[in-house]
Amino acid sequence: SVGGRVPIRANVRIIAATHRDLMHLIRQGQFREDLFYRLNVVPIRLPPLRERTEDIPELARHFLAQAAAEGLPPKTIAPDALDRLKRHRWAGNVRELENLMRRLAALYSQEVIGIDVLESELAEANQSVKPSQPEGRESLSEAVERHLRDYFLAHGDGLPPPGIYDRILQEVERPLIGMTLEATRGNQIKAAHLLGLNRNTLRKKIRELDIQVVRGLK
Repeated sequence: SVGGRVPIRANVRIIAATHRDLMHLIRQGQFREDLFYRLNVVPIRLPPLRERTEDIPELARHFLAQAAAEGLPPKTIAPDALDRLKRHRWAGNVRELENLMRRLAALYSQEVIGIDVLESELAEANQSVKPSQPEGRESLSEAVERHLRDYFLAHGDGLPPPGIYDRILQEVERPLIGMTLEATRGNQIKAAHLLGLNRNTLRKKIRELDIQVVRGLK
């Protein structure tokens, strides 16, 4: 029991998984640092689907076969449609691909799914998840002010954890540096020039903010 004084022998292995950036949450005061280091013994990073496009054809075939085994009509994907799957951004990761394959198996009569059907499905999916935009053009300052107002309101009558100044700066720095690196395909020299930073300063911030640098992807 919690707070008990009698030792209880146990032989267990804990496997914890998350899609959140825990180091970022620790800096925000939203995740316990001591718990992180208790769990973070053998970390395994599984790259998002968009970073391992070579897996997409096999995964697509697997999900279609799984759908067929559950009673849905058997389907295959045309080669040009497979190429299109590799170019998709997959914001929903593997689950998005699985749901798409099940939808194709359930809704379409043709045995071979071609590029036209796939484009239609991807366009509809992108439209359905498109975020609503506030009326008019919102400046960066207005967006930050709105975010901060919501942040303080979320704490009710209390106050956020101390250190909010550094945390807010890091929240702005991290996406700015991350998106600049993405735009320069991981080229740190170009990113440093674009940001107006010394390259060593950029490398230091990448380490401090725990930013994943993926080279050569667009």
